[in-house]
Amino acid sequence: MTDHITAACSPHKNAKRTYFDGQILANNDFAIGTTYRREITSKGVELVVDENGPLVVSGKSVRGANHAKPLVDICNRDFAEYVGEAEQVHISAEQGRILITVHANEQRRAQREKDFVNAVNGGTLTEGTLCAGIGMSTAALHDGFASAGYEVDTQWIADRERKYLDVAMRNNPAVTSSTRVLNSPLEMIELDWYNSVNICQFSLPCTGHSKSGKTKNKIAIAEQHPTDAVGVYGYLKALDTINAAVYLSENVPEAKDSASYVLIKATLQALGYNIFETILNNEQSGSIENRERYWFVAVSKGLRLDAETAIPCYPRAHKRLGEIMEPIEANDKMWSENTYLKEKAKLDAKKGNGFTRQLVNEDTTQVGTINRHYTKRQSTPPMVARPDGMERLLTPVEHARAKQCNEALVADTPMTTAHEGLGQGIDMKQGEGMAKWIAMAVCHLVKAPRQTMSTQFEFLDLMLA
Repeated sequence: MTDHITAACSPHKNAKRTYFDGQILANNDFAIGTTYRREITSKGVELVVDENGPLVVSGKSVRGANHAKPLVDICNRDFAEYVGEAEQVHISAEQGRILITVHANEQRRAQREKDFVNAVNGGTLTEGTLCAGIGMSTAALHDGFASAGYEVDTQWIADRERKYLDVAMRNNPAVTSSTRVLNSPLEMIELDWYNSVNICQFSLPCTGHSKSGKTKNKIAIAEQHPTDAVGVYGYLKALDTINAAVYLSENVPEAKDSASYVLIKATLQALGYNIFETILNNEQSGSIENRERYWFVAVSKGLRLDAETAIPCYPRAHKRLGEIMEPIEANDKMWSENTYLKEKAKLDAKKGNGFTRQLVNEDTTQVGTINRHYTKRQSTPPMVARPDGMERLLTPVEHARAKQCNEALVADTPMTTAHEGLGQGIDMKQGEGMAKWIAMAVCHLVKAPRQTMSTQFEFLDLMLA
């Protein structure tokens, strides 16, 4: 039988220190007063019980008890040289022998950082997208990195809706014939379907987080959603396999302080990432649609992150809605009286429930969020209105343009599927801006010849040896 311990190791004077104590030591022949020897081998730091050994297991009193517990305390430069910058070690104990190695989490961190540095210096980074939809965030990531001088290779995309993946495979230039497609609920994806990538982005379903989603599903918190909540489990279980150096996520602002995202961020921090968060809208993106969204970036902490670097802002591409509107004939069947919505608006006004219709025209300078269920003709999303009272939805092309999305992404796509894909997607300039920010705030800082980063590479090579 082998017992296992995870222990911290931290800088102490000019060395590194770790210590561990308790009954595990006594059960494996390292009782108080036992002599042993310590040596660094190809396996790690080994402690071996030896009656002639120069080291002695010390004791530590236990408050409120009449016994002491055995304690092993290691603090020297040889140990510091072995563990490098690692902050955790794995200790396996068996009868008369203890082996100390760099913890697997630290080894994964070293691997992803080394891979990332090599990819940056090679000019092409690998990427995977979870909850990809039609791939708007995937395309935006490619565009943002391209503007900073890097190529991105999408290794895989995952989504539970096959109809969205069909659109991505047919129309999205960021999704190539070599991109692996994972059509499955996130929690049902087998880990061997993934491979490690430099960057992973994910936009977990927002339905349970948004105010309208909570109202519609009659839930108080996002984690009560009958289908979307378990996606968090699928994401968390995949972290060790994906092992990206950078994670990028987008959601509604309400998600920021949800239990799901608090858990995700805490887990990433425990696994060795630094977190950056921000809220973006069309003041940053310059889009017609004002789509306020929460973004967070997790960067492996061995990589430098210049949080002072500004997220790129883009000028207004269009000043008025009329600049992006298609010519729709007055007798087109898209126009409707929408009598039901007009009557409902009167009832909503009497109830004071906050539901206000958003009627727009050619002179409108911005529209509110156009959501996934746009084709259902809801009360609050934008609707084009004529002086004679006739109304219509935006076309998929207009919807795409409002998000600064290339309309070719939804070409030859049924209207409902197009609006759903766009409605659950992103403001493209937000995604592009975040990608360019990562390139400037992270990639540019590690883009250097190997010889100028010898200290970092020595540490990575040592941990991965």
